[in-house]
Amino acid sequence: MEQAAIFTSVVNICLLIALAEVASGINSRLNIPRIIGPLVTGILFGPKLLGGLQLWGHALIEYNELVYVFAEVGAVLLLFSAGLHFTFTELKQSGIISLTVAIVGVIVPYGLGLGASILLGYNWYIGMIIGGTMAATSIAISLKSLDEMGKLGTQEAKIIIGAAVIDDVLALSLASVILTIIVTQAQMTAPVLIMSLGKTLIVWLILTLVSVQIIPKFLDWINKLKDRSGHLLEAVAILVCFSYAAFSGNIGISPFVGAFIAGMAMADSLHIDMITDFIVKIEIIFVPLFFVIMGTSVDPEAILHANFLLILVLGVVAVLGKLVGCGLPAAWLTKDRTVGLRVGYGMISRGEIGLVIASIGVTYNILPGEVYTALILMIFVTSIIPPLLLKRSYSRSEQVLIETLEEENII
Repeated sequence: MEQAAIFTSVVNICLLIALAEVASGINSRLNIPRIIGPLVTGILFGPKLLGGLQLWGHALIEYNELVYVFAEVGAVLLLFSAGLHFTFTELKQSGIISLTVAIVGVIVPYGLGLGASILLGYNWYIGMIIGGTMAATSIAISLKSLDEMGKLGTQEAKIIIGAAVIDDVLALSLASVILTIIVTQAQMTAPVLIMSLGKTLIVWLILTLVSVQIIPKFLDWINKLKDRSGHLLEAVAILVCFSYAAFSGNIGISPFVGAFIAGMAMADSLHIDMITDFIVKIEIIFVPLFFVIMGTSVDPEAILHANFLLILVLGVVAVLGKLVGCGLPAAWLTKDRTVGLRVGYGMISRGEIGLVIASIGVTYNILPGEVYTALILMIFVTSIIPPLLLKRSYSRSEQVLIETLEEENII
């Protein structure tokens, strides 16, 4: 690539990042999840809309190999950052309730998504991607919603957070299995799926157990080598992140699983605050671009001529899958219907990992345009529903409490 073309691409990348941040800011003011901003930016400024406008013989925004490389780096950093927020100790302490909610909450949506896809006439590969996208809960949206309402200390919040972490691990393992089956063209059978998933989980567990023991000590040693104004620790953290991603890819599991493991291992480090601050700063260069590129994969014309039956089916399956798969086990184990409902509400949202799984289908030309469009719209809708349902549930409980106190002349 010529030097002029490289810098033109860098300008395009910076422009897309700035537009994505503007859109995210607008969404935040409208109480819409920020993640929707970059997706909408990708749709509006994609090659089939404003980005494709011709100026002096060139497209307004050219989507070339360098842009896509930056987006892939963003996906890895996104999962690495997610791992930084959860220690392996917290994962172990999440309890039997969170574990049960996570497992059933992955199996039910995946099964419903796969089954609905087959009934609608799609093949097993498409069904696996749809099911995988259905399986993943967006921990970011759940955390943000609960935090904004001041409910992070509640029983249901603890269940949601613990289940969402385990959910992410299971969904990433599913993504790795799906990718392996697609790349190797292995015959889709239940034993193949179970064996592949089991292998991925075993590799993940072993690699995680080793990493949480070694990496924090390694970072302590690295920290002793740096000078006061140096950034050796941050540089090594990035090196470990992408080394794990590359290693995971080379042993047959998703690079995103490796990045997540690296982040989780570093979460136990004494230097986690320094690493997290650094990652937050460099994420802005890469992560929004990943979501923008996902948005560009949506054909705006396809939305106007979308398969609304498919969108309706996927939307209903997505909501019911988590309400049934997560809400019922939580209600049964806690003996509290309200807690169960709130857990179900909090687990509805799909987001980052769902997009990563959907991107596999786009990258390998597995997903038809109408299916990818339907999945993007499903993620959009399920990202908006949980904050509304949770807010309504807590407001109703508070109103009932006030009415009860008034009846008893307490207030």
